Amino acid sequence: MPSPRRTLTVVIPCLNDAELLRDCLASINAQTVTPDEIIVVDNGSTDDSVRVAETGGATVIREPRRGITWASAAGYNAATGDVIVRIDADCTLPVDYLDRIHRIWDQAEQDPTRTVVALTGVGSFQLPGRLGRWSADLYLGAYRWASKQALGHYPIFGSNCSLSSTWWEEVRDDIDLANTFVHEDMYFSFFVRPHETVWFQRDLTVMMHPRALFGLRQLWTRVARGFHTVRSAWEREPVYIRLVRRGLVDASIVPKRLLPADLQA
Repeated sequence: MPSPRRTLTVVIPCLNDAELLRDCLASINAQTVTPDEIIVVDNGSTDDSVRVAETGGATVIREPRRGITWASAAGYNAATGDVIVRIDADCTLPVDYLDRIHRIWDQAEQDPTRTVVALTGVGSFQLPGRLGRWSADLYLGAYRWASKQALGHYPIFGSNCSLSSTWWEEVRDDIDLANTFVHEDMYFSFFVRPHETVWFQRDLTVMMHPRALFGLRQLWTRVARGFHTVRSAWEREPVYIRLVRRGLVDASIVPKRLLPADLQA
């Protein structure tokens, strides 16, 4: 039965991922704590993804505008849960995953030192032995480290994260969803405001298909999208201003002419 503590909506963007989606939904339906709602966002699939989603108990939302920003936002906007759990179609979950989501949010909401608007975990690629975890640690560790320097807090990891629906409603109108070349999880992280943060749970793990590792062209594209994401975010708010607002950089070391009026104390 769903937990009485909060309602959970699982959102899965999907584009031609029927076979992987079937396993993903099976892992959701096997949870010890069931979600209150499952939404699959069909972003223009031409395979059996919609049928698989409906058979797996999901509500299908169609988003004809291609791009992960549009697809994720469509799912978030349709969600009715207090917390939006975002995973990818190529992920499978341990059976206690949603139960742990509840318990981690309990901890986060009881922490008087910070306002947590999202929590995020890690992944392990479906590869033999320890290779899956080691390769994921290398791949995602670089993402976390680099993003944290620019954000001033941990980034959201789109394959394994959950967001406060209230926070999403408050920031969504400021996000340029037409900027579809960004990594949407990193890009959305830049809309975490100065008094807010992302909770990183190192032992919250999902299993991921290793397709992200296949092909040099794909890896290069992911790197290029990362740089584009940071550049897009910095055009809106330079990193030094973001870090000053978060109290991580002293405003006195930044030339006054580069600071907005509210930071020129």
